Amino acid sequence: MMEEDRFLEELMKLTRAEVLSSRAFALCWDCPDQGTRADRTHALQLRATNPMDSSPLPGWGLALERFQEARANAWEAYKADKEGFLEQALSGGLWESAAVLTARTLPAIHYVVEGLLPQGLTILASPPKYGKSWLMLDLCVQTARGGQLLGRRCSRSSCLYLALEDSPRRLQDRLCKLLAGQPCPPGFYYQTSSPGIGEGLLANIELFAQRHPDCRLVVIDTLQKVRTNADRTAGGAYAADYRDAGALKELADRLGLCLVLVHHLRKMEDTSDPFNRIAGTNGLSGAADTNIVLARASRQDAETAFHLTGRDVEEQHLAIRFNKERFRWEVMGDAADLETQRLAAAYEENLWVQTIRRGVDQAPDHRWQATAVGLMKGCAALYGRCPADTPQAAGRQLEALFPLLLERDCIQHTSRYSSGSRVHIFRRLSEEEALFGPSAGGSGESGESGGSGESGT
Repeated sequence: MMEEDRFLEELMKLTRAEVLSSRAFALCWDCPDQGTRADRTHALQLRATNPMDSSPLPGWGLALERFQEARANAWEAYKADKEGFLEQALSGGLWESAAVLTARTLPAIHYVVEGLLPQGLTILASPPKYGKSWLMLDLCVQTARGGQLLGRRCSRSSCLYLALEDSPRRLQDRLCKLLAGQPCPPGFYYQTSSPGIGEGLLANIELFAQRHPDCRLVVIDTLQKVRTNADRTAGGAYAADYRDAGALKELADRLGLCLVLVHHLRKMEDTSDPFNRIAGTNGLSGAADTNIVLARASRQDAETAFHLTGRDVEEQHLAIRFNKERFRWEVMGDAADLETQRLAAAYEENLWVQTIRRGVDQAPDHRWQATAVGLMKGCAALYGRCPADTPQAAGRQLEALFPLLLERDCIQHTSRYSSGSRVHIFRRLSEEEALFGPSAGGSGESGESGGSGESGT
């Protein structure tokens, strides 16, 4: 049991982040006398809710409702296992009582952007000059305003944007373009310089959170600007990545923030998993709660794939586009659906497909044949140009189309050889064949093959 002098000493040591913790309430209830517990709880309430300049007991200026909610939550846990609650809160041990856990009401996860950005550590990565900073600037504006980002509602709060690759002049120019004559919402704060990790960055963010208790978003643009050479060399690359990301995650969790790190991608391609392209080791992306990757098949593409995965969000793959008139990113739809539409449009526009369709439709029995050279001449005659310069190139392009012709147009491809040249045979299947498969004798003449064989002749 703690004496009153010691209790008051510990009470005054409680930081803003600790004043509603289990340990704070355990300090109050670690005594047998009910009256003493009530007096201590009242003192803790004053410490939590009094203004910072109050005398004789300065506080942290928290809302009374927050204190009452935290007290009720802690009391339920205390009743479930009194000894376990006091032990885990005051002993400094890492073990916890499962009875306390099941009785506790844990706060719901806070989403800065509904369904996209939860509290915790987030990494946003893309190649250079993809528009990440425009996206982050819009995120901060919409968070301070309580607006929308990518069609999702933003929870209104104060935010801090570390625009470490911008000057005040450049940031002002971008803000004016983004706001389009509207006033900048209050609650949006920025920095264009910052100490590094281990050099005061964490203390700076914590100080901001103390001065702005409603802050729920901090953006660091970019991660490399707050990493020192010592950070990256001590103990190896993986250890350095995990150490830096772990320190930032611990801060985000402790303060209840969404902390976004703007980062880059490796140049290597990995079509199987876009998140493998995040620069650095797995120690960086593995420590993050949420990872977002922006990527394009070609840098000139108008649409950008927005890949998102995380512990507290469903995996999503969106197609987004930067509106150059509004200076905002906009959602075009689900990336997979748009890719399907793009492939379908490309198929419909393919000159080989159009040439083959026309040949099959005009043939009396819907069976048409030609060599690669014949296909090239027919395509050029119909459309004034041909997609391939040589029969070999034509053969390779056609091979990729054969499964699609069968799937989308019910046009079956077989082939045979005549005088050393490969003859491509195209036949439109009947409705019955399309449903149940081609008949045994429907693949064409003897010697015809569905295999690829040699191409280009």
